[in-house]
Amino acid sequence: MRRLLPITLLLAALFAPRAAGAEEPPAKTLGRQLDPVVVVGNPLRALWGRKITQLRLFALRNGRFEPIPYQIDKKNPEGEFLLETGEVPEYVRKEVGLQGFSESRKRALRIQEFEKKQQKKKLNPQAAASEREWAYFNEQMEELDYNDQLVFMARDAGGRTPYTRWPTTDGVELEITDPTNGAKAWVYLLHFLKDPPPPSPEDYIRYDSKADRIDARLGVLDFADGKPMILETVSGRLPDGTSTPNFLDRFKLRVRVLPIPLACVPLFFDENNARAFTIGYKDGPVRVIRRTVFWLVIGGLKLPFVPRITMNFLFYENGLATDARFKSPVDASYVICPGSYFRAGLDLRKSALGAKVFTKDNQELLFDGKMPEKEKKFIGSGQHWIAGVLPDGTALLSRMRYDPQLIRKGVIPDFYFLDDSSKNDTPEAEPGQHFIGYEMDVRKFPKGTYQIGFQVYVTQSFRPGQEQELLRIDDAPLKVTRPLP
Repeated sequence: MRRLLPITLLLAALFAPRAAGAEEPPAKTLGRQLDPVVVVGNPLRALWGRKITQLRLFALRNGRFEPIPYQIDKKNPEGEFLLETGEVPEYVRKEVGLQGFSESRKRALRIQEFEKKQQKKKLNPQAAASEREWAYFNEQMEELDYNDQLVFMARDAGGRTPYTRWPTTDGVELEITDPTNGAKAWVYLLHFLKDPPPPSPEDYIRYDSKADRIDARLGVLDFADGKPMILETVSGRLPDGTSTPNFLDRFKLRVRVLPIPLACVPLFFDENNARAFTIGYKDGPVRVIRRTVFWLVIGGLKLPFVPRITMNFLFYENGLATDARFKSPVDASYVICPGSYFRAGLDLRKSALGAKVFTKDNQELLFDGKMPEKEKKFIGSGQHWIAGVLPDGTALLSRMRYDPQLIRKGVIPDFYFLDDSSKNDTPEAEPGQHFIGYEMDVRKFPKGTYQIGFQVYVTQSFRPGQEQELLRIDDAPLKVTRPLP
């Protein structure tokens, strides 16, 4: 009887009616709908070492804990996503320096290398100076650790509830705060020793690796078969689930290089000169991660003076973000003549005519197949984001993110706009140019390894000012903390 008493008291506390005048737990006030939330580090510390398969994410809705879509993406101590690779051709392995090992084998090799360094320093594992170093010994593929990422959508968060009402005593409460207005919401990552409840059945995004196609809640992205850099279909999805027509002719890459060793004779490259290979991916319910490497060739040979890029594509239900490692083998100004440029962006179909484009300093550039003098004088420098609204109300916003070292050196592409139905620029599916993107002087590329990336967000029923909702995703990111009980 004594053993049953604590359980009886706990059940009574959980299900007893609330006393009159008792303070209700805070309700959700967060209104942001488009933000993915990525949590890493200290907020999850209490659950480090727990098996990921035994974790579940919940939100409080209508007084009940409900599972919400989430995923946990592991990273190795170098900060790279752990993506198991399939068959990678030998020429790609040589190009990217990819070892043909499983992640567990890579971990063993990292430990061996680290132990050698520790011996030279006359240190032992327990004296490792940082969590990163300690992870070389302790990281387990099936367990949550210090640099793994919890990912969910902000709109799925809910209200707050006391610790005494959690369905398990082992977990963390995460408070999401909008820094612009103080609005809040909460989620609960809980650990179950055995028999965890089923996760949410919702899947916001799906990836067909064979077709290289992303099918998400708010749209579809389709890449050319065998060419994971060439995006050839972008279509939105309306609230009723129907898709809008594809408005993209294709992604275009245009490079003009005048090498000094070739007496500054110009060489021209387009996306067909680009080689790319997807070396790993993960398809989760909240985002798809795809790691791809790119390089340029001429006559089947890689150009030694052109940078190589390894890029992580992070696809969400409402867009994508990229995280690229940019390696330039030489200082381009020493090997390339003036007049060289790099241009990349989207060429739209005729069905997109009527679309309006604007940036921080350019208002309502109209896609109508011609460019009046006013549009020819568009402002190119300093435009870190580009927004476009299609006739059907679908809106996209693209923005660049730069390595601080590149910013200090002035290596920042300019906004580029060209709208002329009479000009062709093959390869393309439709004649004419309705192009929007970025351009820069190739000679600015410095030697070294840098980080660079971009984001693209999509929304429906666009209204003036809504671009600020999209810009806030990065300009005023949601803050996640573990509040005091």
